[in-house]
Amino acid sequence: MVVVTRHSPSALESHNNQARQFDTIHTYQECERAAHKVARQIEDSGYAAIAVPAFIPIDMKAPKNGMRGEINWRDAAVQAGLGSWGENGLLVTSDFGSAVRICGVATNAPLEADGPLLDDVCDHCLDCVKSCPPQALSGGGKIDKKKCGDHIFRYGFRTFQGFMSDLLDRDARARTTIDGFPLREIWQNFMTGNYYYCFHCQTRCHRSGPDTGE
Repeated sequence: MVVVTRHSPSALESHNNQARQFDTIHTYQECERAAHKVARQIEDSGYAAIAVPAFIPIDMKAPKNGMRGEINWRDAAVQAGLGSWGENGLLVTSDFGSAVRICGVATNAPLEADGPLLDDVCDHCLDCVKSCPPQALSGGGKIDKKKCGDHIFRYGFRTFQGFMSDLLDRDARARTTIDGFPLREIWQNFMTGNYYYCFHCQTRCHRSGPDTGE
């Protein structure tokens, strides 16, 4: 099941990057709240359901190294009929274009699936391609992820990793640590604010409600 929420056009068109980031955080959270609500409703019906956020969990292992989420929500949204593929490689919706965020719910509930749209929502004007600052788009959904990543994540993990590399560049052991999986996983924990890795005490306790003495 796929959930899509819209951005504020006014915020995205602002020249203040903090305003754009603030709206992005809100849009992600709104999407995730909707997914959690649906997941709880499905669980109340007796089926398993897990709300999965838009871009986390990320596969931090080589060769992806954190550049791809474990679920392709854009493709799922297209298959669910929520929009079409755009020239920018993103989901294009009829009402909000590509100014949306996507997450969803993984479930074993016997839901009836919707199909892809019969009509193409994208008008293929190529404005997205022409307006790309680092020229990372070439149309047809093709993206130079290196150019794109260097631009949009310039104060993200790559800069953090580069900063650490500059500090310890002469130490081969430090280089292995900086380029390794643990640092990427730590960064993901920074992003989520959650660093728990063991849930045995919770998953192995299935009691709910008051103790009946049985």
